[in-house]
Amino acid sequence: MSQPFRNNTFYRSSIWPDLTITNTDEHVLVRTVDPMTVFSNALWQGGLTHASHFVNWKVPLDYRCADPVELMRTQISAWGYPVGRTVGLQTAAKLTHTSIQEEAGDKYRLICCVTAGTGNASRSGKARTTFPAYACGTINTFVLIDASMTTSAMINAIITATEAKAAALQDLGVTDEDGEIATGTTTDAVVLASSQNKRYGDPHQFAGAATTIGNAIGRLVYQAVHEAVATQEEG
Repeated sequence: MSQPFRNNTFYRSSIWPDLTITNTDEHVLVRTVDPMTVFSNALWQGGLTHASHFVNWKVPLDYRCADPVELMRTQISAWGYPVGRTVGLQTAAKLTHTSIQEEAGDKYRLICCVTAGTGNASRSGKARTTFPAYACGTINTFVLIDASMTTSAMINAIITATEAKAAALQDLGVTDEDGEIATGTTTDAVVLASSQNKRYGDPHQFAGAATTIGNAIGRLVYQAVHEAVATQEEG
């Protein structure tokens, strides 16, 4: 089990000491010393950006807001985090059940942090009731990598992480409202951040399941999603 917030509020990576993760009960903060290159579908600062602070804010199950983006900006500012260097997600999942996995390997150090609830599990590729937009993420996956990566490798890494999430849900037997195996939930978010550290030399060109870095991403995301989902009903 790799859920440090069951008994503690602070976690420092053993392989990447400059990276810390804190649970304030209201949100989880992943923090790095230097800004990282980030791709994400985050509510705040989504898309391509640079960030050193990564927030996963717990909101109520019945959360509703006319302008969630502005509310997120206001809240990040109130916490004292740099608004322009913070990526922000929202979740209704238990922060105490955050799963953290880490590994060092072939020109990389890798941290994966996941919160997960599956109350709105869904299966991609089928017709279903749809809505114009969502505000909150339910399976929120943060993958932070100390490595040098091409832009295409970072996008490849997001694909690998998403496939690993779907595999974990499949093995857990999580189903959608029609009883079919789920591939995710209706409100998932993923944050992929790379340090672009030049000390590693040539960048990773790919991050698929057969590459050293991609295989690690897949395994760690699978383990984190599996643990976070499997324990979500525990106290």
